[in-house]
Amino acid sequence: MKEEQLFKDQFTVTYESLKPINVLRKTINDLLTLSDLKEPLFETATGIISGYLSRLLIIRNSKNPLIRLAGIFAQYSITNLVSKNSNAILKVCLGYLHKLTNHFQKEKD
Repeated sequence: MKEEQLFKDQFTVTYESLKPINVLRKTINDLLTLSDLKEPLFETATGIISGYLSRLLIIRNSKNPLIRLAGIFAQYSITNLVSKNSNAILKVCLGYLHKLTNHFQKEKD
């Protein structure tokens, strides 16, 4: 009787772990915990996001093909620039943030 209950419990655990949402959740969790992938993933994501935002700022609602072409060129350039120099950009941004918080802290005191 005890073996039957253990078998049922193990079957339930296996069944739950093989559900697609749980497999996807575990895969994403495993990817995020791999330290070798975190940094390149962060660099790529920041590059793509900043490139896309720069394209939106240039193009806006323009129908002009030259402006659209310039927006695509800017997106490509900024994506490459940010993804290759993300560590330096992060250090500069953190430095400014540190100065800003120190400034507000001094005003508060």
